[in-house]
Amino acid sequence: MLLFPSKKCNLRVWGLCKVYASSSIDIKAMLQVEKKIATIHNVFAIIRGSEEPDRYVLLGNHRDAWTYGAVDPNSGTAVLLDIARRYALMMRQGWQPQRTIVLCSWDADEFGMIGSTEWVEQNLLNLGSKVVAYLNVDCAVQGPGFFAGATPQLDNLLIEVAKKVQDPDSESMTIYDNWMITNKVINIQRLSGVDYDFAPLLQHAGVPSVDLYYGRDFPVYHTAFDSYNWMTNHGDPLFQRHVAVAGVWGLLALHLADDPILPFNYVLHRTIMELHKSPTQLGER
Repeated sequence: MLLFPSKKCNLRVWGLCKVYASSSIDIKAMLQVEKKIATIHNVFAIIRGSEEPDRYVLLGNHRDAWTYGAVDPNSGTAVLLDIARRYALMMRQGWQPQRTIVLCSWDADEFGMIGSTEWVEQNLLNLGSKVVAYLNVDCAVQGPGFFAGATPQLDNLLIEVAKKVQDPDSESMTIYDNWMITNKVINIQRLSGVDYDFAPLLQHAGVPSVDLYYGRDFPVYHTAFDSYNWMTNHGDPLFQRHVAVAGVWGLLALHLADDPILPFNYVLHRTIMELHKSPTQLGER
C-alpha cells in the first residue's frame, strides 16, 4: 500500500518526524522500543580568555544521529572540529582570546535536546549573566543557499561577517553578495521552536543566539539515506559549503571573543521589540 505525505506536511521533505496519511484504508502499526536508563556525555573544549575569562562565547553542535547522520548532525560536527583545528593553529602562533571560547558537543539531542537542556538547567544561575552568545549549527550543509537565524542584537555582526567570507558557489562573490542576490534583501530569521539546541540557551537562559546552515530542506531528513553518499552526490560534493560555514561560524566567535566592545546592536533589538508589542502595550506608553 502506498503512503504519501498528508497536506499538512511540506511535500518536499519527509522523514520520521513528519505526518503520514493514506487513503481511507486503516493501517495497523507496531512500535517496538527498548526502555532503559543510559548515560550521556556532553564534551567541551575550552580556550581560556586572557582578559575576561569569566565571559563565555559558546559554539555548539549535537553529535547523536538517527542513522548515519551525514547531514544531521555530522556536517555540523565536521565544521566544529575544523574550527577547533583553526583555533589550535592560531594558539600555536601565540593567540589567546580576550573572552573564553567553549566548543560544545551535545549528546542526546534526538531524545529531546536532553544534553543541552540538562546542562543549561544545571548551570542556569551563571549562564544568563556570563555567556556572551551561543552560536549553534545543527545541519551545517543540507544543500545550496545560505540561511541564518539570530536574535536581533546579532544581526549586524552576522551581516558584517558574511561580507568577509567567500561564497562557496561563486568565486567572485562573498556570502553576503549571493545572499542579497538570492533573497533581494538580507533575510535573517527569528529563532523559534524547541527542536534545536539553541532553544534551552535562548528560551530558558535568555542567551543571545545564532543558528547557521546551508540549504533550507533536504529530502532524506532522519532516514537511512542521510549518508556520506548523499552528501557527496547532492548536498556538498566538494565540501566547499562546509568550509564556508566554518568561516562564518568561526569569525562570529572571534568577534564576540576578541572585540573590545561587544558587537551588539541593541538599537535594532529595541526597534524590533517595539514592533512586536501588542496594541494594548503600545497604548500604555
